[in-house]
Amino acid sequence: MAKKMNRDFLEVFQGKLKSHRIQTKVLALEAGRNASYLSEVFTGKKSPTLEMFKGLVEAADRLSPGFADEYYLSLAGGVDMGSFIRSLGSSELSTLLILTGQRLGELSPSRQKIAA
Repeated sequence: MAKKMNRDFLEVFQGKLKSHRIQTKVLALEAGRNASYLSEVFTGKKSPTLEMFKGLVEAADRLSPGFADEYYLSLAGGVDMGSFIRSLGSSELSTLLILTGQRLGELSPSRQKIAA
């Protein structure tokens, strides 16, 4: 099931790249990745880590502001998050939780007051 879930995420990502007219070579350069590696990811020959995939989304968002929000909203409509989370391995789940905690920390008003 994890393999199918990964393909869905990649297919949506590729569709968004196309709609935002972002070429793989340009994305690879922006993300600091090898274009041939991205090609292998998009064809299913390689599987990106969550951290690496997050970097690709962020790079696409730098190239086309709003990309990340649009991508994540597209996923929310077509993916059962419970099934997705259950499909993750322990290291993937750990990474997801760490990244979620970091993002929540960035958004926390109390943290912003402490930093100011």
